[in-house]
Amino acid sequence: MSVYQKYKDEDGNPFGPWFVKYPYRKNRATGKIEYKIEKAGHLKKLAQRLYSTKYEEYKKREHLDWDDTTPMTFYELADWYVKLPTVQELSYYQDVVRYCEYWKNFFGDILITDIKPAMVEKFRKERLQQISLRGQYSSKKKVAPASVNKEVATLKRMFNLAIREDLASKNPCYKVEKLPENNGRKRILSKDEFDRLLDELPIHAMDIVQTAYYTGMRAGEIFNLTWDKVDLDKGVIQLEAEDTKTNQPRLIYLHEEVLVILSKLSKVKSLDHNYVFTYEGLPIKSIKTCFNKACHRAGIDDFRFHDLRHTFNTLMRKAGVSKSVIMQLTGHTTDAMFFRYDTVDEADARDALVKLNQVV
Repeated sequence: MSVYQKYKDEDGNPFGPWFVKYPYRKNRATGKIEYKIEKAGHLKKLAQRLYSTKYEEYKKREHLDWDDTTPMTFYELADWYVKLPTVQELSYYQDVVRYCEYWKNFFGDILITDIKPAMVEKFRKERLQQISLRGQYSSKKKVAPASVNKEVATLKRMFNLAIREDLASKNPCYKVEKLPENNGRKRILSKDEFDRLLDELPIHAMDIVQTAYYTGMRAGEIFNLTWDKVDLDKGVIQLEAEDTKTNQPRLIYLHEEVLVILSKLSKVKSLDHNYVFTYEGLPIKSIKTCFNKACHRAGIDDFRFHDLRHTFNTLMRKAGVSKSVIMQLTGHTTDAMFFRYDTVDEADARDALVKLNQVV
């Protein structure tokens, strides 16, 4: 309804001032007509006259092929970006949506032409002072530079695609250099810690943690695993290029503990979907909350789910498996990434000295 009264009495009869809802432009990102609402006063005739005037103005601009030169707001740009099919297909799409919310809270409804590199740098500075949600059940830690770099990368790609579609003319991330990350982690899980952690986890999360511990698979590879990738007879998981972070297919040989888990789960497959790991019939997309709580109860500090991958990498090396084989199993494509995930601890150092003494 274009002319209406917003309020109603107890009998449902409208009363109060009249409002007008009229079209005022087409959103260049979506092609949809956008509307404005104005309060027109207590006279219906005045409201109708206002609507007619505004509607005629809109139709005149449309007839003359009027081009609205007003730049998009950041809200419009961010909403356009998260609806792009190429963005929605990203394996980390939910992270992108979260990053966009951070930027929307920071920029608000500012015009995209008013966003400058200095504002991006100000955002980074403020984010680095905020507390990361990862610290909820351990020590309170500030947002890491690596996380901020991902958020800036999302903004940069947003503007690059906008420039490609003639929605923006410049990218405010231009010449904004990445923050030094220095985020190589050395935290691995001891056998005692692993056992304590399992004792505190619910069954559905325990299955996932053991799978990560015994295969070195990434979280996304586990949560998105479907039964067509699993061959229990051969004891392998075949990941295709689209299933991995590096876009390289990978064959994962299954430890007997994982075979037991998958054999158990294969007997209760869902009829509604093909995902392996489920909870109450629905695919599991995260166990972050229960994992952090379990670590807290087990007295395990400064440990993240991704550190299970570090642990697998290190345990394989300690077992005497060659670097090339480990890299094939974990999907590491460079020596730098392999060594980043391989942790040398006190036991390694002592073993090295014993071997040195044998030859000197």
